[in-house]
Amino acid sequence: MLVTHIFADARGESHFANVEIPLTLIPVAAHLPQMRASPSIASIHTQFVVVPPAVIAHDWHPAPARQFVLLLKGELEVEVSDGERRAFTQGAIVFLEDTKGRGHKGHAVNDDELILAFIPVPDGTTIKTLRDGECRSGAP
Repeated sequence: MLVTHIFADARGESHFANVEIPLTLIPVAAHLPQMRASPSIASIHTQFVVVPPAVIAHDWHPAPARQFVLLLKGELEVEVSDGERRAFTQGAIVFLEDTKGRGHKGHAVNDDELILAFIPVPDGTTIKTLRDGECRSGAP
């Protein structure tokens, strides 16, 4: 499963990367066939946020925590401090690790609101542990 990774380098500059999270054929529920699924990923909490169009074009900011952001509704363009911009649409999954430095900046694509899900992860969960399948929380 492809996830966009936003991270900060040693100088605090933010960048994009594409990272593949491994999916393995496993039983996920009784009485259903096996399905491709990621390893269980522990989370601290989940928060759904409706973002009005006027707030989307926010100034530069680092992520408040290492977290997944799921774009549930709307379109958004994100800029990182190295100058690259990427467009995201409904269904996009982004893993933010730019918790230090300049961060990233959102740009409105249209006049529609966004619905986002923010899912912070515990210390020790990094893009490397996600990519390498080392993020098991003990949950089924």
